[in-house]
Amino acid sequence: MKTYASQQNLLLILVLVAFTVPGIAVAQSAQSTFFTEVTGLFNIFVGLMLTAALLTYGVGTLMWFTRLGTWPSYRTEAIKILEWAVAILFTLVLLLIVVQFFRDHPYAASYLVAFIVLILVIWAIITFAKSGEEKDEKPARR
Repeated sequence: MKTYASQQNLLLILVLVAFTVPGIAVAQSAQSTFFTEVTGLFNIFVGLMLTAALLTYGVGTLMWFTRLGTWPSYRTEAIKILEWAVAILFTLVLLLIVVQFFRDHPYAASYLVAFIVLILVIWAIITFAKSGEEKDEKPARR
């Protein structure tokens, strides 16, 4: 059992080294090009979502005004649509901040992405190791 644990620790150390040193694995020019292309795609996505959010906000505002004097007014539906539009706009602001960070600081962003991938790999290894242990721990019935 100790050899399996030592192999797992060795694998974990190799993954840690591979993902925390992206400057060695990828040249700066290729890294900048990759982040530029990805941020360009994000900008297109954010532009489309901004258009959808503004249209949603406009529809919610028109619904709210047109149902101003009616009975029953159903203005709560319009308010829910406006809440969704504001939530979408807030999410877009956060996305724009992330895109700006990736564009201005490609090295720091690559370390951040490597750290997140490392955490996901560690989580997957621990999850698979626990699922394998559960099968071995059950005693056989006679």
